[in-house]
Amino acid sequence: MEQNSDQGSIENQGIENPGGGIGYGGRPAPAALQPALTAVDTLDAQVHDIVTCDPGPVSKALATAGHYAIKRHVLIPSFAIAGIVGLMTGQQDLRRAGIVGVLGLVATATASRSIKRYVKRRRPDECEPRQRPGKRISARSLPSGHAGSAFAAATALATVSRSPTQSLMIYGAAAAIASGRVVKHRHWASDVVAGALLGTAITLAARRLLAR
Repeated sequence: MEQNSDQGSIENQGIENPGGGIGYGGRPAPAALQPALTAVDTLDAQVHDIVTCDPGPVSKALATAGHYAIKRHVLIPSFAIAGIVGLMTGQQDLRRAGIVGVLGLVATATASRSIKRYVKRRRPDECEPRQRPGKRISARSLPSGHAGSAFAAATALATVSRSPTQSLMIYGAAAAIASGRVVKHRHWASDVVAGALLGTAITLAARRLLAR
């Protein structure tokens, strides 16, 4: 991948509205938000080019794992099966994790798709100078759906974890795998952070609702 260390301008940061920051519904963001969004764009570009310059075998493995393992089409059926098995066998932790996981993943996916349609941010491989030849522009970068799914699943598992250390390991694994979306050249770092926060918040809400 060709790198350019001087790509800090907003025109090159994967934004649907060049010169106007992250767009909303196809329109530029409010002027009051422009300085902050420009700073985010610039930082995203710098992090992206550092991470993708020479990722190494471990980062590449995480990117591959993230691409396949944290798809909602894989995780939702997995948690559904876990919930059913827990219900049938009387394993309350398995049942609870399964139900919270399904609710969190479905709600996170729904919210993520809605936000993507509204924000319309281009992915790194959809914009210059990082655009891949023949790449179709979808402008669906923010937030990262994979990161949202990873952290929704992590939150569901942390619901039944036995210790803070175990929960920390679960979230650490989710963060490592989700970071592969940047290495994979499909998301900016802020997309991954936004997806992680979204998946965590929604699944925590689902857990609280279930407790009631």
